[in-house]
Amino acid sequence: MRLIGRIVLWGFALVGLAVTLAGAGVVVALLYFPTQDDDLPDRIVLRLDLNEKLVDGRGDGAPWRAVLGEPALTLRAVVAALDAAADDARVIGLSVRLGAAPIGIAMAQELRHAIARFRAAGKFALAYAQSFDGMGDGTPEYYLAAAFDEIWMQPSGTLALTGIALEMPFFGETLDKIGVQPEFEQRHEYKAAVEIFTRAGISRPARQSLERVLASWMRQIVGGIGSDRDIAANRLRELIDRAPLLAAEARDAGLIDKLGYRDEFLAALRERGGKRIDLSRYASTLAQVGAAVALIYGTGPIEAGDGGGPFGDRRFSADAVANAIAQAARDQAIRAIILRIDSPGGSYIASDRVRRAVLQARQSGKTVIASMGEYAASGGYFAAMAANKIVALPGTLTGSIGVFGGKFATEAMWRKLGVQWSRIAVGANAGMWSAITPFQPSALARHRAAIDAIYSDFTAKLARDRKLAADRIDAVARGRVWTGADALEIGLVDALGGLTKALVLTRAALDLAADAPMRLVLFPAAQSPIDRLRGALAKGVPLSGALTRMLAGTQGPPIAAWARWLEPIFGDLWALRPRAGLLQLLPFRLVR
Repeated sequence: MRLIGRIVLWGFALVGLAVTLAGAGVVVALLYFPTQDDDLPDRIVLRLDLNEKLVDGRGDGAPWRAVLGEPALTLRAVVAALDAAADDARVIGLSVRLGAAPIGIAMAQELRHAIARFRAAGKFALAYAQSFDGMGDGTPEYYLAAAFDEIWMQPSGTLALTGIALEMPFFGETLDKIGVQPEFEQRHEYKAAVEIFTRAGISRPARQSLERVLASWMRQIVGGIGSDRDIAANRLRELIDRAPLLAAEARDAGLIDKLGYRDEFLAALRERGGKRIDLSRYASTLAQVGAAVALIYGTGPIEAGDGGGPFGDRRFSADAVANAIAQAARDQAIRAIILRIDSPGGSYIASDRVRRAVLQARQSGKTVIASMGEYAASGGYFAAMAANKIVALPGTLTGSIGVFGGKFATEAMWRKLGVQWSRIAVGANAGMWSAITPFQPSALARHRAAIDAIYSDFTAKLARDRKLAADRIDAVARGRVWTGADALEIGLVDALGGLTKALVLTRAALDLAADAPMRLVLFPAAQSPIDRLRGALAKGVPLSGALTRMLAGTQGPPIAAWARWLEPIFGDLWALRPRAGLLQLLPFRLVR
């Protein structure tokens, strides 16, 4: 009987292995050996579903995303397809479904600009939503919808155009109660990232900084929606203060054009003629021609080391990004480099590594344009500031030019638990980073000196890179957060816009015609799952781990993976994640 049992178990194991390998083979075949597409029809209505999250990154980080139904399209692919469609006589219109997936303000602006260019070419653009976050905040999603010439919503839906709110936790009293002593330094008063651990509530400087951010965002949102819908600013503010609006109220206020169910929207769309084609299918038919421009992404918290490469959408690996910049700088076929940054910051050493690579690329004769996404703050700004030109969306969060650092001392907590710690050390400051004991006076002095040195280095390089007078540094730095619109006024960025604007500046730097075609080339080149498997095995990773890397693309600590799963339930847990380094943005989240 034992023999029979073993045979059965081995049989199940072999079947499981066969199914796993077959599944992996299907994934590889679907992703890397696509079927030949049919010719496109003569009259096309592009179809785009934004109920799934759109990626502002490489988009090739994890093949399993396609299997799980996550979007294959990236923000750059959508914008490029809309720009191409604007000049394509076959394309007559666009239909977009939205309302469910959260969209950042900067991403909404980049899409709004692309839709405006599409409509300016004489095409129609229709948006449909069941509801604009009826039980949450739908302001950014409606801000995007306002760019369309016709907005539909389900009759039972709600327009939650309620404005913008930020919130953040403060653990000062909690840590005091449990006997944990936070010992942090910040430079300067607006660099408030550590205050969630040292205070019971927000400080006055941090509140002032964030209130200015909210005011700037609301000016942009009210101005955009008001212009799109022909509603005066004071009237629109009244509607925002009344929201959430019921469907009929939203229609009567001129915010929604038509109330109808999905089938009614599709019937009205068919009356306009044309065949509906997925925007992803249309994008796959576009041939890239013209001058080659390297596109390099730096996305997520900035970390030292190679981190497995910049192949995912959540981590900014300094060595991998710097190596990609160097590789593009050496490539004679590459005319210029666009560095797309979407990062709240992180490691000082890592940020400086990327800035050095940007300077070296410029010294080699390559033009470098930095393009900012939702965030390019603190270390994210540090990495960008040496570029020839910096482009930000009006709603981008940037600046935060400051530094913080420190540790938690838990000696009192352990004492409450009856645990006594003893230390044996050689060296006056040995063990200064112990998580048990507080800083000794000599160690604290050295820590403060290091924080001062980092701030001095950051601001000195800022003055050189941006050619800012010394007396201007205090006005723009000290840890203060700015929107892209404000950053333009104070000289931290050179222009407002997205990747399309970055290409405009690239053409100008290369003395090309304004309509000269350009070809974006990802650096480093995308890796296939087989390449990942081969690379992992070459490093001595066991087969099981190599297969995991092949399918997942990038690795991260288990808590990060759990946080991503829990975020839809508990909201953005970013504020509770470990800090990535000394140059990082104040942790807050948009209230949804």
